[in-house]
Amino acid sequence: MASHRNATVEEMWDQNFGQGGWNLRFLRDFNDWELEMIGNLLHVLRDYKPSMEEDSVRWKGGRNGKFRVKEAYRLVTRPNDIGFPSRCIWVDSVPTKVAFYAWEATWGRVLTLDRLQKRG
Repeated sequence: MASHRNATVEEMWDQNFGQGGWNLRFLRDFNDWELEMIGNLLHVLRDYKPSMEEDSVRWKGGRNGKFRVKEAYRLVTRPNDIGFPSRCIWVDSVPTKVAFYAWEATWGRVLTLDRLQKRG
């Protein structure tokens, strides 16, 4: 997804945006199902403003101050404190087909049009 997987924070931070701003570059446009994750990533990054002391930039979201896409992805996708909503899905009053659909949707396994097209 990222055009430069091993980019540093310094390479992604652009001082030309007034007080500075993130200049993220991606290889492709996002699928509809990715937009929320990207929005979450941008929301997290909005709160991080790198320090420019000693001609270096450190990112507080990762180990040893270097930005890694993998670590940023973990920040965005880490599970909430909310557990799996099994009591809302597996109830007697809900038809079995609906319960299984809700279960698959919760885990992101629903066959949407883009997934069906990938399968062929």
